Amino acid sequence: MDIEGTMQFILEQQAQFSSDVGRINSVLQRTSEMLAHLAERQNKPEQIIQEVRQAMLDVANAQERTNQILAALAERQVATEEAIRRLAERQATTEENLNVLLLTVERHIANHN
Repeated sequence: MDIEGTMQFILEQQAQFSSDVGRINSVLQRTSEMLAHLAERQNKPEQIIQEVRQAMLDVANAQERTNQILAALAERQVATEEAIRRLAERQATTEENLNVLLLTVERHIANHN
């Protein structure tokens, strides 16, 4: 057995191992940097999603308020239509009474001429 050859082989293997460890460390460093960058980039979409969620919640609340306002307006519209119907009935009664009064006045004038 050649001790010098074996030692040379071991030294070469150790050098190769050190080189491999250096490359692995370099890859790990780049991977770590990439993961940090990806984590930072992940925060942006999460923030945007949170903002969109809040905007949708605001829209939903505004829609609920709008629905309540529309319901109140619908109730008031029904009340207004009822009031107009009653006014129209009273108008018709007033016109009838006015026609009766006019006929009475016309007859009274005609009888005194």
